[in-house]
Amino acid sequence: MSDILIKVRGSHSVEVAPERGVVSAEIRFEGASPEPVMERLQRGLHGVRGELERLEQEGAIERFLIQRVRTSAERPWNQDGKRLPLVHHASVGLAVEFVDFTELATWVGRTAGDEGLRIHHVDWRLTKDSRLKVERDVRQEAVRQAKIRAQDYADALDLGPVAVRSINDVGVSRELAYESTAMPMPAAAAAKFADAAGAPDLAFDPDDITVYAEVEAAFTV
Repeated sequence: MSDILIKVRGSHSVEVAPERGVVSAEIRFEGASPEPVMERLQRGLHGVRGELERLEQEGAIERFLIQRVRTSAERPWNQDGKRLPLVHHASVGLAVEFVDFTELATWVGRTAGDEGLRIHHVDWRLTKDSRLKVERDVRQEAVRQAKIRAQDYADALDLGPVAVRSINDVGVSRELAYESTAMPMPAAAAAKFADAAGAPDLAFDPDDITVYAEVEAAFTV
């Protein structure tokens, strides 16, 4: 009797609590003259940098990145279709990786009323080492689940133990799917952070991160 081929898929997923919260923010000013706009930007950046350096020394943040200053100018139109005087813009982006989520919420709430500062969103992540370990464990369990499924089919027909013939990622080229269920903050919350003065401290409760793997396998019996 020739070998019987059993083709199956195996999958596995786990929910993991995030270990880092990365805040994306921007300091932005505009005005009629470029020099005052740049001066306001530098003052705002100086204050934010000092606060972030303090938090880094205290261990609340892992690192922060200040991007290059961007400048531009435009002549906007009014509602009557007329060109208005030139408006100059200056901005700089920030990325802050928090370890302490309580301090993250406190910092966002405290800086919500700062002139020119806008909080865009928070991205919840795992550390690189944790992510690699979890992905490896999930992949291996997906393979084990594929073997269990194939053996279930073989047992139903009293065929005996299965032997692996091939195994690959679904679609061959697709690897592990890595999903963060902690999406950018709702627009209403972002607007509150960006515009409200004297906003209270906020306590974030991020969703767990879903790590998922799926494989295709063929077994013979």
